[in-house]
Amino acid sequence: MKNNNVFFNRISNTAIFLIIVILFFLKLILYILIKNQFVDIGIGGGSDADYYNAYAEGLSQVAVNTWPVMLRYLNDFGLYSRVGISYILLSFSLFVIPLLVNKLAGLDFKKNQKYYLYSFLLCSIYPTIYFYIMDVYRDVFMLFSFLIGCLVVKKSLDSSSFLQFSFLFVLSVLIGWFLIGLRPYLGYAFLLSLLLWKIKFTKKRIIFLGILYFIALFTANYVGAFEFLTEYRAGFDEGNGGSTLGLDFSNPIMFIPNFILSFLGQMLGLYITNPLAIVLLLLETIPFLLTLIYVIKNINLADNFLRFLFIFFIIYGSVWLISNDNLGTAVRLRMYNYLAIYICFFYILRVKSYLRKSKGLLKDEDHTDRNGSE
Repeated sequence: MKNNNVFFNRISNTAIFLIIVILFFLKLILYILIKNQFVDIGIGGGSDADYYNAYAEGLSQVAVNTWPVMLRYLNDFGLYSRVGISYILLSFSLFVIPLLVNKLAGLDFKKNQKYYLYSFLLCSIYPTIYFYIMDVYRDVFMLFSFLIGCLVVKKSLDSSSFLQFSFLFVLSVLIGWFLIGLRPYLGYAFLLSLLLWKIKFTKKRIIFLGILYFIALFTANYVGAFEFLTEYRAGFDEGNGGSTLGLDFSNPIMFIPNFILSFLGQMLGLYITNPLAIVLLLLETIPFLLTLIYVIKNINLADNFLRFLFIFFIIYGSVWLISNDNLGTAVRLRMYNYLAIYICFFYILRVKSYLRKSKGLLKDEDHTDRNGSE
């Protein structure tokens, strides 16, 4: 923990806050430039936003998920604006999502100011969260909905009253069903994690569970449980859907090696295809990888809520790593995995800081008692 303290204390709170403010204005300026077509960042996926807008305005009659239905509902009441929705998503990116991450990590600005600012900064420099607020994409709204769901789960699992626990747990299930409407496997992973949060992790046990996890994946694939996912993945090659890893999941013997390569290429973004991928590697993958290692090393400190997040990370990640083979889509899909680990990371930092202070107080009290000062 001393090494972590040295790292975090290298930059003053004032300097971190100043960086956040500078980033805020830079992102605001870039947003205005992009919206006025002075700059084109070329993130792709424009057809998604065009389709959502067309459905909202009644030009399309086929709803592929809940998001365009919500937009159509707003339009029916005269509340829909393509630019207006984008501004709302901008506020989510700049304020709401960083604040929710801090709330979920249990960070208080006064008590944990250093960690609070670092967490806010980590969310602020996350490029993908910012890129997809330029139009009526569903990604940032889904991330917001997921975090709200996590907040309800946290309050449910922390509740000491059975009645309150039951009410919030049911509300969590309803949010899970809402997430299914936005992206099916996101919602199902959320709901399944609600059933498995009692699984306890320790440093020794996580190795055993890891081996069991790969055996379960191999067995499920061998009996055809993932056939729908692997067929969907094959469609990326057939449809020429952008940059792909080109892994063949049809061979059951090669399933685990291919799954690991998919993790390296998509979750960690180690398959570099353009300069933007390098930027994402530096600003997204490296912080994620460092925080993931730290969380695994300190997994014994996980409480009910952290177990829920870690199990969600495994289940949700497993599904899309098997089914997706588009590297552009991967950066959108992994946002939930990354933020789940960020929350775990700062949550554990806060807990360890509290334990360290408690030990310090106990030592001081013991020293006082031995000297007979009281």
